[in-house]
Amino acid sequence: MLKKIIALGALLILAGCASTQDDTARALAESRAASINNKAPYNKVDQYQVMKAQSRDKTVEITILYGGGSKIAPSQAAKTAASNYCNSKEITPLFNEGVSYNIVIIDMRGRKMVEQLVYTDYCKKLAQ
Repeated sequence: MLKKIIALGALLILAGCASTQDDTARALAESRAASINNKAPYNKVDQYQVMKAQSRDKTVEITILYGGGSKIAPSQAAKTAASNYCNSKEITPLFNEGVSYNIVIIDMRGRKMVEQLVYTDYCKKLAQ
């Protein structure tokens, strides 16, 4: 009986820690999205412009507008941005806290062209 009580107590403690980690990741994602939005819209880089960011649970979703006519395809632009995020000294600590990024490139009509999720395991695969 005592073993069951101890096991139940340990389980409850672990569940509490997990929810605290999730809460921390949500708060970090929300803070990061707000920080990005405070500076949006950003200046264009080639035909790409960061328009907004929002947090969705533990993910920071960054919406980039593609104006068309670039030599760099949207899929390649998203992969390059993801690689830069993986190598950023400012962003990588957020990955360790459970935050992820979702890069969404839309066309001038608001249609989604490319979506690239960036998270710890994705960055590890890039480093190999």
